Amino acid sequence: MASITSSGLGSGLNIESLISSLMAAEQKPVTLLQTKESKETTKLSSWGQIKSALSSLQVAAQALDTRSEFVSYSSSIADSTVASASVSSSAIAGSYSIEVSQLAASQKIKSAGYTSTSTAITSDTLPKTLTLEIGSTAAGVFTADSNKTKTITIDSSNNTLTGLRDAINASKSGVSASLINDGGSSPYRLVLTSDNTGTANTFKLSGLSDFSYNPATATGSGLSTVSNAADAKLTVDGIAITKSSNVVTDAIQGVTLNLSKTNVGSATKLTVTTDTSAIQTKVAAFVSAYNAVASVIKVQTSYNADTKVAGTLNGDASVRSIQSQLKSTLTSMVGNGSTNRLAQIGIAFQKDGSLALDSTKFQAALADTTKDVAGLFAKDTITGVTGIASQIATKVASMLGTDGVVTTRTAGINSTIKNIDKRIDTLNDRLVSIEKRYRAQFTALDSTVSSMNSTSSFLTQQLSALSSLSNYSSSN
Repeated sequence: MASITSSGLGSGLNIESLISSLMAAEQKPVTLLQTKESKETTKLSSWGQIKSALSSLQVAAQALDTRSEFVSYSSSIADSTVASASVSSSAIAGSYSIEVSQLAASQKIKSAGYTSTSTAITSDTLPKTLTLEIGSTAAGVFTADSNKTKTITIDSSNNTLTGLRDAINASKSGVSASLINDGGSSPYRLVLTSDNTGTANTFKLSGLSDFSYNPATATGSGLSTVSNAADAKLTVDGIAITKSSNVVTDAIQGVTLNLSKTNVGSATKLTVTTDTSAIQTKVAAFVSAYNAVASVIKVQTSYNADTKVAGTLNGDASVRSIQSQLKSTLTSMVGNGSTNRLAQIGIAFQKDGSLALDSTKFQAALADTTKDVAGLFAKDTITGVTGIASQIATKVASMLGTDGVVTTRTAGINSTIKNIDKRIDTLNDRLVSIEKRYRAQFTALDSTVSSMNSTSSFLTQQLSALSSLSNYSSSN
């Protein structure tokens, strides 16, 4: 706060040094508040670490808080070139015989060859309306879906292969158009393909005498068949199934089949099994998430007797409450069944306070039908028994909620920091006034001392002159 000044030149006093010393003393309350604010900021950071760890624990607990979370399956197909499979939690373990006799296909047609993409595609008097219908074909009859009919106006602006291609694509009709160059004397052809497979997604063109096609009879003018629409046909355990797509989602409960090749006369085997490794991965993540919370709390509440250094939140009752609630829940008994504690399925506390998962014991518990592993973790909506993961998820949600301990503690610290900032601002404003007063006082003192020094010097000179005069008179 000191500024460049000439104070002290008249009196010889080191006024800047004096003011600096006085202001250093006045600054002490601000320094103390800044130190206190720094400690509060550190506390806030520590609570932030705890909050983050608790949030991760909440996510891990929620992944185990319903029985459906413990229903996990995997699948395998003996001949993976025929199909692949994915399963959901609604699947049922078992094996199935799969034989694919036909793959689903899209309808595809092509135009006659043109020497140029800008050659006119019709000799009709323009404008004309090209109607494009999507529908189903069965027993030689095409039935249009009235909700999937598009009309395209053909005039001089688009009476070419390029123009028609662009108009069809812009119509979003469910049919895609592209140009192919076959390298012949009239190489350019327009190829139209249904966006979806199956006989329920065939298309018909009409309205142009030189550009029409009926999928029911595979005849038209200026257009010919490349491939017909086809449904996927397969048998599952000898039961015939027909689908419009090669992605079959509802033939086997909870299983999605992606067909890729036929295998008539050579059925392949699909096996659906319980995926215990996926369940263990979730439980391991839960154990790891709790250990992360315990580790953060241990560091923040630690005390080193040798160095006399304490953790930032050492002695904080709120942190101790969080730790106590979590550990109490993890060691509690769930229900009245024979399997009612985590230790019985291989999850137990170690000497250092961390949780450990015994994989061998846990897998054995999953395989044992007499042990209700899911019931230890999840909430049973029928019996009303709440498992440990469900309890943890609820407790942590409360801790992190609007009125929870984490929220209220961090809000309190933020409020303290805000109040300290206000007090520092007030003191700094006061220090400015104090320094201004000190400068005014020392400036006045400097002026007074300077004046006194001048008077003293004058009197000394006068006395010296009188003394010299007296000495002269005496000598004469």
